[in-house]
Amino acid sequence: MENYLLLKNLIAKIKEYIFIILTATILLIISCTISYSEENVFTVNNIKVQGKVGLNFSRDKYINKAFNESFEMLMSRILLSKDLNKIKDIKKNKIRYLINSFQILEETYRKDKYNITLKISYNEKKVKKLLLERNISFSQPKKITSIFFPILFVNDEIKNFNENYFYNQWRNIEIKNEIINFILPIDDLDDISKIKEMKNKIGQLDVRSFIKKYNVQNYAFTLMNYDKKKLNIYIMTNFEGNEMSKNISYEVDNFDDELKLNFILKDLKTQITDIWKEINIVNLLMPLSIKVKYKHNNLIQLNEFKKILYDVSIIDSFDLEKFSINNSYFKIYYYGNPKRLQSELFKFGYQLKNDQGYWELYMND
Repeated sequence: MENYLLLKNLIAKIKEYIFIILTATILLIISCTISYSEENVFTVNNIKVQGKVGLNFSRDKYINKAFNESFEMLMSRILLSKDLNKIKDIKKNKIRYLINSFQILEETYRKDKYNITLKISYNEKKVKKLLLERNISFSQPKKITSIFFPILFVNDEIKNFNENYFYNQWRNIEIKNEIINFILPIDDLDDISKIKEMKNKIGQLDVRSFIKKYNVQNYAFTLMNYDKKKLNIYIMTNFEGNEMSKNISYEVDNFDDELKLNFILKDLKTQITDIWKEINIVNLLMPLSIKVKYKHNNLIQLNEFKKILYDVSIIDSFDLEKFSINNSYFKIYYYGNPKRLQSELFKFGYQLKNDQGYWELYMND
């Protein structure tokens, strides 16, 4: 019996040594301190270009045009609107350099018309380097659903939604790369009456009392007041638990001027979208680091987690500082904030928890 126990302990020790040797071998083959964001790309899909087929027809000309349009689309997706002017001077050959690959989804020649649709993949590492050189931070927001609640006063008179131009035309005004799916509220006379009473006490207005009936957590609540040829808008938002507010104003000589109102609508939608982007901003100049203890059961789980770290786009690099059969200790360098890192890891099936300053990672149950 004693020999059996000694043999059992010896086998257990041998297994532990084999685990450590195998893990060390695998992890030393590929250095964990390199950046894995190189494997991630930004993809712009369904870029459509068309033109005439004539004597001077050039297929490359239209492909280059698609590259330019895809770059504009990519930048409008990841940059704040105020930063778009900073990349307008990017030359065509630079755009080509940023592209990893492209795929022609559809190409037709019909009579004298040419149509091409492409899917274009950008090298994320190169794009980040370009933005870093120009001191531009970028955003990686996910798509969300939010209610847009527009309240309009004209000359101190509140308008029902059927009289509210911003409510009626909101869905008809489009911006590039819409990342917020807006839904509109129903015309509720009780809500209108309560808001009218609180017009001059906007800071005390309980927006959630109007939002909760729609079973949506995210909202953009706007209080608009047109008076003396000026439209003042107070915006309150709550996107994924992040509350923000801001004031903007527009000069409007004639409130029946639809061109002017459409311009304001587009700008308002852009500014609300920018609020969501700002929450997800990535400062390339200041990567953060975090030390994490990862609890796992075997080598397979450890290797699976390592693969996940390759795919989380906000992670720049990582070091495996210490490991054993059941626990591994990582130092992770990432962009954003801990809450964003938690959210990104959760998408891949991991929970990142802070226990009195010590970060631990678990697989979701």
